Amino acid sequence: MNVSLLEQGWKLKQRNLNSSLLDNFASPEGWLPTTAPSTVYQTLFEAGVIPDPFYGINELEVEWVGETDWLYKLEFEAAKTSETSWLSFDGLDTFATIWLNGHEILKSENMFVPQRVEVSGLLQEKNSLQILFESAWRKGLELEAANGGKRPLWNGDSSRLYVRKAQYHYSWDWGPKLLDLGLWRAVRLETGAARITEWHCSVELNATFDAATLPITVDLEGDLEGAKLVLSLIGPGGIKLFKAILEAAGQVSHSFELEHPELWYPHLYGTQPLYTVILELLRDDKNLDTKTQRIGVRQIRVIQEAVADESGSSFYFEVNGISILMGGANWIPDDLMLTRVTKDRYAQRIAQTKAANMQMLRVWGGGIYEDDAFYDHCDEAGILVWQDFMFGCGIYPGHAEFVESVRLEAIANIKRLRHHPCLAIWTGNNEDYPLAFGQGLYKKDLTPEENPEMPARVIYEHVLPQALQEFDPGRYYQPGSPFYGTYPDDPTVADRHTWDVWGQGQPYRNYIKLEGRFVSEFGMASAAHLSTLEAVLPISERYSQSRTFEHHMKAGEGMRRLNAYITDTQKLPQNLEEYVYATQLVQSEAMDCAYRIWRRRWGVAGKRAVGGALVWQINDCWPVSSWAIIDSSATPKPAYYSIKRALAPVSVSFWADGSVWALNTTLEPLEVVLQLQAMNLSGSQISSETREILIPANSVLELGIYNSQTTEPVVLAAKLLEGSNVKARHALFPEPFKYFDWQHPEISLVQHGTNLHVSSSKPVKGVFIHGVELSDNMFDLIPGDVQILDISSLPESLKVQWLGGSGMIRVKREELVIAD
Repeated sequence: MNVSLLEQGWKLKQRNLNSSLLDNFASPEGWLPTTAPSTVYQTLFEAGVIPDPFYGINELEVEWVGETDWLYKLEFEAAKTSETSWLSFDGLDTFATIWLNGHEILKSENMFVPQRVEVSGLLQEKNSLQILFESAWRKGLELEAANGGKRPLWNGDSSRLYVRKAQYHYSWDWGPKLLDLGLWRAVRLETGAARITEWHCSVELNATFDAATLPITVDLEGDLEGAKLVLSLIGPGGIKLFKAILEAAGQVSHSFELEHPELWYPHLYGTQPLYTVILELLRDDKNLDTKTQRIGVRQIRVIQEAVADESGSSFYFEVNGISILMGGANWIPDDLMLTRVTKDRYAQRIAQTKAANMQMLRVWGGGIYEDDAFYDHCDEAGILVWQDFMFGCGIYPGHAEFVESVRLEAIANIKRLRHHPCLAIWTGNNEDYPLAFGQGLYKKDLTPEENPEMPARVIYEHVLPQALQEFDPGRYYQPGSPFYGTYPDDPTVADRHTWDVWGQGQPYRNYIKLEGRFVSEFGMASAAHLSTLEAVLPISERYSQSRTFEHHMKAGEGMRRLNAYITDTQKLPQNLEEYVYATQLVQSEAMDCAYRIWRRRWGVAGKRAVGGALVWQINDCWPVSSWAIIDSSATPKPAYYSIKRALAPVSVSFWADGSVWALNTTLEPLEVVLQLQAMNLSGSQISSETREILIPANSVLELGIYNSQTTEPVVLAAKLLEGSNVKARHALFPEPFKYFDWQHPEISLVQHGTNLHVSSSKPVKGVFIHGVELSDNMFDLIPGDVQILDISSLPESLKVQWLGGSGMIRVKREELVIAD
């Protein structure tokens, strides 16, 4: 195949509704240069036509863009050929009509369905390609009026339910309303005599994990006379393992047999070897078409079995026979202007995910099926993907045209994603069942056809599982997240979304009462970093009650809830810097609390009461106060580090009652020394205890109650030591923090080569060091326990915040002395 990316030379302009469409395209006035991929908002912003939508309250000034029709055009040349030619459009957002040389060749109404059209008889040496993108806002209102009217939903406008477009573009409780449109993925001209149209290589691993079968099915079309199909399998080290030469036909099947394959594992449990399958369609040594696909050999199961002495059943993931206590996060699109999310940006986010000791990302159903680069990086990093279909928080319609569009969408994206070893689970939607249940629209005892109040049940319970059965059989699917049980958030089965903390204002210590067999959503909001906010807040608006600051918090009652959690736990902040820190301390403490108490319930084999937790959310799509733990400037918030420590393979934890436990998620038992101590707020030791313990593999070890037997406020500290190596530490400070006088901690920063040694003469909560990349941050300090952090470079002094104060601290330099 000869493939030409039609990337450069595109032009864009707003449609003039007072002139004919032909006159619009013919007029030389008003065109802006753009590219493919591109979006209208990005093109206008980069050309200076509109202000930055993220700055101040500019969002309100630029909403008109999404309420308007837009035109793209391209003049391109094509060589004369007798071979077949196609135009491929990988992403059209959303209502697009396309003409080639004056002939209408395509209409598309689904952002998630790639389009391909044969154009052999229409191509000329010089060609004109024209595209009309109609406003999804206007078209959605028309579809809503014609197909049943307004339906219940959470977030955005109800017309979004009728439009197969990224739902978060309509605004969400963490994002603005920017109804972008355009060529959001690549456009290609493809020419050839024959081609590979569809193919798949699945992986069948035997029960003992020491042999695998790789069945390959390939569909071909075009002139196949005399052609051969060459299949090659390349090992993870680049060595060619197998080669098969087959007669080309409409469909070709073959299998490779692998003895002792290198198995793919989530990170922290093994390596991520990837095999490469190469397909070459040849005739007389001429390459007609080539396809390449990477695969991983692994088995993923969702284990739902009895939990000893408890009702319901477990819900946890098993990979290659290893039971895994899953830790991870929910993923939203990383920008409102999708073409700004580059492969490098994906790589950075996945690297940050891995560095936080996470093994899973859930691609949330109100965004997009992400670019191939996202899944490629997850394959390489060992990050499992929980993949929603793109439905979120609404009672979606079920008329025939809508259902058929969804069927095509599902097939296209199942085929594109199914070969990735990272793909662990499909779910039909995000929170549609809880919404329907709460409104009395979900009739569980009726079939989907008998339940017209929730028409999209036909999609979730018939259309999607049928598509998966045909194109991705064997992978776990459930109709929604959450779904099963007596009610959708039943804590004794499947997954649960826990929003009683934040959503209902409950204190974060209540997480102990709010577990689920697998908590696939929970979170606590906080402000973005001060530097991130200052980049979008006018100087006069840099205070926490300003209109602009509140505009950059989209959650209903969000500011009230932030303020309530601050006043419940801390003394009132006096300025924006203190306010940002206060919100981030709440988020950090809440996430530490949730992860630790739920991971305690991993227990032992046969008693896996909680199988994992995915925080809402890892990333942001614009500068905002939200639940993200990495803000839109790519800077980790303090909660990122608290979660990283809680998800470490070995941890020790306290609860408010003084109970202590250790968790070892490695596959080997661990002998360590447990050190416990209690001290007053000045740092004077009240009691201490040391003992040797053995933490069984992949288990929780309960260590009893430890307290100081004193009535004065105390800080409890625990540490696990393997020799001189600190495997884990945790501290319990008296709460609420606002009741206590936190003395100046006398923090010391000392650089030793590539390490920063941080210590204090008194107990100090929530030390956050600004302006430098560190291996850890937002930690507690205990007198006598020096925290050693990895660094790259350090300035002369650093800004440090902690509970009760902040300041610039000079960094001391000490040379390392190495003995002979």
